[in-house]
Amino acid sequence: MKKLLILLFICCVASEYSVQAQGIFVATGGSSSFFSETPVENIDATTTSVTSVLNTAKNEVLFTVPMRTYKFKKSLMEEHFNEKYVESEKYPNASFKGTINETIDWTKDGVYNVTATGVFNLHGVEKTCTESGKLIIKDSKITLESNFIIKLVDYKIEVPKLVASNIAEEIPIKLTCLYQPYQKKN
Repeated sequence: MKKLLILLFICCVASEYSVQAQGIFVATGGSSSFFSETPVENIDATTTSVTSVLNTAKNEVLFTVPMRTYKFKKSLMEEHFNEKYVESEKYPNASFKGTINETIDWTKDGVYNVTATGVFNLHGVEKTCTESGKLIIKDSKITLESNFIIKLVDYKIEVPKLVASNIAEEIPIKLTCLYQPYQKKN
């Protein structure tokens, strides 16, 4: 099922862009994690199911994260995350589609500090934002690393007052993707 979703995502993106294989890079095992430190209990989760497409010809980037793939140390936290907060059944994915603002020489090795402006969708709420990250180009391989903060109130994620002290209002997110050139199947 996961492979089918990834294949559908890549096909949709490739057809949307109507591009040649050159200039399109795909990451299918990207990682995302978050950590919330609170006085009562720390909450952290990780997924390695981030899918991303990078179009270097247009400086565009897309991400999708299946919310149910986040794994927690405690199963009850995972259950509450999916059922009460992000409502994964109703809103199965978080996504971002944006444009990298800086001009990058994609053929030159280096570390590039970048920003991307676009639309982030979480919990059924779309919000225009600009986030920063770092592109690392080495030996024709591209890695993207980004750290950003999600404010729960911005995405209408409600925390009951009874447990409000257990969950931070702002959640720092880490994202890492290693891209490979898109190989069109015959």
